[in-house]
Order: sequence, then C-alpha cells, then structure tokens
Amino acid sequence: MSYSIEPAYIFKVELSRLILKAGTDPANKWFFSDGAFTAESALESSPNTWLHENFAVICEKEIIAYFEGIWNRPLDIVTSFRLILLNKRCSCTAAKAFFQYLEYIFSGRGCNAFNWIVAEKNVHAYRIYEKIVKDYFGHKVGKRHCGQKAYNGEISDIVLYEITRDEYLTWKNRIHQNTEILSPNVGRYV
Repeated sequence: MSYSIEPAYIFKVELSRLILKAGTDPANKWFFSDGAFTAESALESSPNTWLHENFAVICEKEIIAYFEGIWNRPLDIVTSFRLILLNKRCSCTAAKAFFQYLEYIFSGRGCNAFNWIVAEKNVHAYRIYEKIVKDYFGHKVGKRHCGQKAYNGEISDIVLYEITRDEYLTWKNRIHQNTEILSPNVGRYV
C-alpha cells in the first residue's frame, strides 16, 4: 500500500475527530498519558517543526496513524514521541511510515537522539518496542516505577527507550550492505 506522511494541521478537523474517537477506545488508554487528550490543543493550526512536529499518515485517502514529536532544539534531541494507530488494519503501513519518520529526523533534520516511553501494561506497544530495540536499533535507558496513569486511573511502570543517531546510521548502513546481495528476481536473500 502506498502512503504519505503529511503535516497534521492539513487534516486538523478530521484528525481531531479521529483522535477524540480513539480516546473512547479502551485499547488506547495508555496513549493519553496525562489522563486526557484534547486534540484541538495538540494539533497545530500552522506548521511548526522547530519544537513540535505533528504528522498524519495517509493511506488510500484515509488517516491511519498520528505521530507527535517534541524537540529539545539546543541538543537536537526528540525528547518525547507519541504514535497512535487509527486504523489497526494498516499496522504494517504505519510501521513503514514510522521507519520513514526516523529517516527524516536522523538524516534530514540532524537529530542526535530519539527518546520515547511506553507503559509496561500497554502490552502490545511494549512488545513492539522491545522487538525494535532487539532486532533493529536503539536501547532501553531505564524504567520508572509508577510512571504513568491511564485515563481509567490504572497505574503502570514505564520504560524509557532511546535511539541514537549512531545506532540508526549503523543499522541503515548494514541494511544497505545487505540489500546489495538481494536477488532482484525473487526479492529475498540468496
């Protein structure tokens, strides 16, 4: 499936509706780490990629995911990142878009490190992030006891992850070298 990553403000009305609707889904209770989420205040009405970056992933004219990154510009570090999958049938496409977003921030924007947290009780997301760190790049920085409260009042420990620019570029170079031995006819390693 083809997709694009677009500035969220372009889709502000529809995206606000989808995010607020997602807030009623118990599966997303950990996305709203402050216990509530007001889409109107989070989505910017004009582009601002200096401190905040809000993106929508569009696939076949549908918004399938939302990315929100917060920059510490003096250090060129993304200190916080949130991702919400708005169409679970498109999880593979959203994952591809996430990898494209990492390419954008590390290669295009000069990011030095990318940090994010996940509640351990957010089992599905926790497993995905553990797999990313194990199989691709990044590392676990630490764990905070009782670090997040879901909107239903449930408390969870949180895990902080980080991907450094060097880790990302090392992985990217390794992937590039491995693609040189791919067979163009069958699309798999020979």
